[in-house]
Amino acid sequence: MEYEIRKKTADLAEDFACVIYTAWGETYKGLIPDSILDGRSMDRWAQRAKENPENKYIAFSKGNAVGVVGFLPQARDFVTDKESGEIVALYVLKEYQKQGIGRALMNTALKDISSERVTLFVLKGNENALEFYKHMGFELTGKELFDNGLTELEMIKR
Repeated sequence: MEYEIRKKTADLAEDFACVIYTAWGETYKGLIPDSILDGRSMDRWAQRAKENPENKYIAFSKGNAVGVVGFLPQARDFVTDKESGEIVALYVLKEYQKQGIGRALMNTALKDISSERVTLFVLKGNENALEFYKHMGFELTGKELFDNGLTELEMIKR
C-alpha cells in the first residue's frame, strides 16, 4: 500500500475532520453510547482543525485522507508525567489499518515531540488500539480518567 504523510495545513482541515468523524463511527460503535456518536459533527471537527492547524499530520492514499495524528509537545496538566509530550489523536480508517499507516503517523509525531517520554489515553475496551500502543512501546500507567460514563486508560512511552 502506498501512502504519504503530510503536515496538516488549514486547507486540509476538512480531510482531517473526515478521517476523525469516520473513524469514530468505525471504532467506537458499541464502546460508547450512541447518543455521543450521534452528537458528532463533521463541521465542528473541521472548525477545530482550522483553529488549531499545528502539530497534526494526515496520511493520504491515492489522494484520499486515510489516517491522522495530533499531538502536543507538552502534555496537558492532568497527565501523570508533566514533562512528557502527548498524542491526543491517532485514527486510521478501518480498511487501511494493519498496513503500517498508524505506525508511520505515530513515528512522525514522536519525532516532532522533543520529550523522550510521551503520554496518551486510550478508551477502555478499545483492544485494537491498546495492543497497537503496546506494540509501539507504550505501557499502562494505572491512571484512569472518567468522563461521561467513559473510562480512558493512560499510557506512556519512556
